[in-house]
Amino acid sequence: MTDHPRSFERAFAAPAEPARVEKRAGERGQVLAMTAILLITVCVLVAVAADMGYFFDYRRQMQTGADGAAMAGADQLRRRASDSEIRSAAFNGASSNGFTNGANAVQVTVNHPPVSGFYAGNDAFVEATISQPRPTIFMGTLGFQSATVSTRAIAGAQDSPNCVYALDPSATHSFNTSGSASVNAACGIVVDSSSGSAMVSSGGGQVTAASIAVTGDAVGCCFSPPPQTGVPPEPDPFAGRAAPQFSGCDYTDLHVNSVTKVLTPGVYCNGIDISGGNSSVTFLPGLYVLNGGGLSVSGGGTINGRGVTFYNTGSAGYAYKPLGISGGTLGMLAAPTSGPMEGILFFQDRSITSSQTNTVSGGSTLSFEGALYFPTTPLNFSGNSSGSAAYTIIIAKTIDFSGLSNLRAGFGNLQNGNPIKKVALAD
Repeated sequence: MTDHPRSFERAFAAPAEPARVEKRAGERGQVLAMTAILLITVCVLVAVAADMGYFFDYRRQMQTGADGAAMAGADQLRRRASDSEIRSAAFNGASSNGFTNGANAVQVTVNHPPVSGFYAGNDAFVEATISQPRPTIFMGTLGFQSATVSTRAIAGAQDSPNCVYALDPSATHSFNTSGSASVNAACGIVVDSSSGSAMVSSGGGQVTAASIAVTGDAVGCCFSPPPQTGVPPEPDPFAGRAAPQFSGCDYTDLHVNSVTKVLTPGVYCNGIDISGGNSSVTFLPGLYVLNGGGLSVSGGGTINGRGVTFYNTGSAGYAYKPLGISGGTLGMLAAPTSGPMEGILFFQDRSITSSQTNTVSGGSTLSFEGALYFPTTPLNFSGNSSGSAAYTIIIAKTIDFSGLSNLRAGFGNLQNGNPIKKVALAD
């Protein structure tokens, strides 16, 4: 045989070439199929991602609505409103943020107390949920025409850290200490005035508190901690407390001079006047309406009463007069520990806008346990006036301190604890 071996190999190898061609064609078909599948998968993922981004963005808007609903409901809860009022406020809170119950298939549900989660059954909190079906954008091509977006929020009335409020929005020296005045408050101080001298400490006066917040600016030295200035004003924390109702006169022109006397709750037209160092007056528990004349205590007498509230007002024929306690008065006055006037010792009629100053001045043995509430009139608080009271709250249009004032914040004897609440979202 004369044929070359390589020719022999080529002769036998030639028939295999068509198989390799078919294999390459099959591989190209597989690549095209895989590419198509990958493209479809990528498109599906992009569609899902786009719709999910849209839903997340919409849910953020819905969360604002739920937060607003829960906060509005909790604010009514702080005001001791009924469940129907709480729900109505919550629905309005959601609606103001663009989610009206029943409109565009929106469903707003309000629960007091919450029905699920950590705060379930807790009467101090309000739960709001919002849900709404929303159309898809890209996922409709995959058969998913809509999806339900929902969210939930819980808010409650929680204890406020503050117990001293100067409410005037623009007064200079709205909170003022002078001379040897020293204020030591186991709570926060709030000054709502926008004045450049809203809070002033002069003549060596010192102010120590848990926190100090001033809408305007603070002038002077010896603040601890340094005031936080330029903060938004805070509302009257007792604005939701209903003023007491009364009619007629149970007593008129009551004067006590150097005698011992027991007084009962009722309407005192032309107020109560106590004078003389030998005067000793005991107030039985209840509401004392001062219809004109105010409450005047002078001459170093003794006054005592637990579970009492003094409502200072005026009417036709009975001119309003401010509170005036001075001259080394001794004793203890304490607010009710439960009921509608819980924690309120002095309650000034909000419709009174007199510039006359209320004065609380006494020695270390005179104690005021409760809230001194003068939202539209000035207050002068001086002379070791807090005594041994477990807590003292001061809320007035403006506040002038002189002398030593120690303000405690122990609310353990009150049925509902701290009477000043703030509304906040629960964690």
